[in-house]
Formats: sequence, C-alpha cells, structure tokens
Amino acid sequence: MINNVPGSARSLHTFEQKGTGVRRFTALVSALFFALLSGFILAPSASAAGYGCSGSQIDTYAVKTSGGTTYSNIYLYYDSSTGKNCAVNVRTAAGGYGTSTQAIDVQLWRCVAGSTPGAKCATDGAIQGDYGWYQQYAGPVSITASNRCITLFAQTHHNDVWAKRTLNAVHCG
Repeated sequence: MINNVPGSARSLHTFEQKGTGVRRFTALVSALFFALLSGFILAPSASAAGYGCSGSQIDTYAVKTSGGTTYSNIYLYYDSSTGKNCAVNVRTAAGGYGTSTQAIDVQLWRCVAGSTPGAKCATDGAIQGDYGWYQQYAGPVSITASNRCITLFAQTHHNDVWAKRTLNAVHCG
C-alpha cells in the first residue's frame, strides 16, 4: 500500500500531528515558566513572609521619582502583640529589581509624644534604618511605637535618578 511508504502523505500527516503536539507542549511549558518568572521578578509581593517583618501589613506607599515613576514600595507592618512597626522598601522593575548597582534605603523614626498627625515631628531619639546596595529590598527595620506617631523615609537610586518618599507623623496611636 502506498500509505505505508515512508514519505507518503499519510506518514507525513502523522509526523505533522506529532510535531504540533510537541510545539504546543513546548509553548505551554514556556508560558508557565515566564508566568512564574514574571511573578517573582517583575511583581514582588508584600506577602512574601513580610520580608522579615512580623505582624500584619497595614499600608503600602509608592516611592516615586520627580517624573512619577515608581522605583520602589514601602511596606509597613504592625505587630499588636509587641507594639512594633516594621518597614521594608522593595524595588520595582522600574527601580532596578534584581540589580544591586544602586542604593536603596528605609528608615523609621518614633515621634515625640503629642505629635500632630501628618505634621513634621521631632524624633525622641529612636531611629532605625537600613541602607545599602541591595538587589531587592532594604530592611526590615522595626521600632516600638505604641501610642506614638512614626515617620517613614525611603529612597531608591537607579540609573542616576533618585526616588524619595517621606511620610511625617503617620499611624499614630
């Protein structure tokens, strides 16, 4: 029979079907790999064990350049059992996530008692910070601040541009 001869139409058709299955499988595996990769590199999640902070995440603040590009995000946590606030500053893809070629910083200051929420406050001397050339994030830094306001400061440097954010006298109480 002619259909059993190698190179005949039937043999070629069978080969094409098998090739299509291999291509579909390869495409599926590639898509899954890149979906997982982008989830870890391009969109870091604050729920990644709190980046070393205990307690619950209570806020997120974008750290932007003067042009409005978000270079990093400050994730703030609070542990009601210890009265501690904890913060990390996590790079975004735009801010060089995965590269340690530029500086990143996060600081927590405890305000003096009676500080006005939202106003610039004096610190009572309790300041915690972390600064370095980190690939992913600076921190964690924590400070006990029961019944006090805190000031958050973060900056991220990438491609010779700084992104900075200061939040004066926030999360009072």
